[in-house]
Amino acid sequence: MIGSIRLILTSAILLTPSMLNAYVLTDKISFNGVLSGAVQCQRLIENTEGDDTCEAAVPLQPELTYQATRHDRLFLKLGFAAGDGLNDLTPFVIPPWGADLEADVENINGSGRDHLLEIWYEHVFPIDDRNMLGVTLGIIDASLYLDHNAYANDEYVQFMNPALSNAPNTLLPSYDLGVAAVWQIDRWTFSGVLMDVHQSVGSDSYTFYGIEAGYRLETSLGTGNYRVLLNGDRNLIDLTAGRRQKNDIMILSFDQQFGENFGAFTRLGWRLDDEPINYRALYSGGIDIKGRMWDRGLDNIGMGLAYLDGGDGRITKTRILEAYYRLVVNPYLALTGDVQYMRDVFLQSPEAKGFVYSLRATVMF
Repeated sequence: MIGSIRLILTSAILLTPSMLNAYVLTDKISFNGVLSGAVQCQRLIENTEGDDTCEAAVPLQPELTYQATRHDRLFLKLGFAAGDGLNDLTPFVIPPWGADLEADVENINGSGRDHLLEIWYEHVFPIDDRNMLGVTLGIIDASLYLDHNAYANDEYVQFMNPALSNAPNTLLPSYDLGVAAVWQIDRWTFSGVLMDVHQSVGSDSYTFYGIEAGYRLETSLGTGNYRVLLNGDRNLIDLTAGRRQKNDIMILSFDQQFGENFGAFTRLGWRLDDEPINYRALYSGGIDIKGRMWDRGLDNIGMGLAYLDGGDGRITKTRILEAYYRLVVNPYLALTGDVQYMRDVFLQSPEAKGFVYSLRATVMF
């Protein structure tokens, strides 16, 4: 464990600002990415099956962008990781960290492809000063275009649990062939994604679609974003039922500033079908507190709660509470202390309850 902590801290220190600045290549080519590392310790309570243990993981995601013209760009994103943390050891249905760890960047989605997460081409059609359309084609990540939230959308700098970073019942796929379009009209944003997605197990694939409408509201309180998302899939093979399904989900995702120091978010989701897969509903929300209140202007505290209603005949419900403090060391490095409480209630098996304590270091470059 000491060795894991040393690896995380050493990796973060080695990527100093002076080293990072060297990767600004030309006026058309830029190099950036994220290096993160976390040590997570779980303490299970009552009669929960499993062991109290600590594990570490270090994901690295370098990105290369080629801005061919003002309206055209090529993008490449790779993924590397050491370890899977608690994700393959935890007794909980939802893993405690939503990052792309070692198991996620090898044989991605059962495709046989390793480490290549995204590679795509984007063209922007400028209609006027307040109206533009962007179209992207390639190996894409649907969460780049759908299910955004200002306070609950990034597992590297915000909440670690996937229930509070992206709604797990939306089944948003990542790192497969697809096309995406984003149309910005003044304060409105309309997004659409269509993907051919490999099943994680086996050689089958399914079709995913997602459409979203979002509105940015500016008031005396601050900026608010209000989004409605409809997405689903066709020909997804449910491993439990052993048959193809179609699934449709609606999500409401809101975030709102309340002055300079406070923000709040909510993400609500419902399945629109009766298929026995994953969760049937999600109700989540939380607050964000800026460090200006204690003279740490870049720091923040996040607190969130998620309730998930089971829908696969095995899970009855899941409760998740998470709180973190993010300490910004410099424009590149931030340290986060994080606590999660999780409880899974099953139809026939004993409940799973426990806490997960995490220390995360993230370098954005």
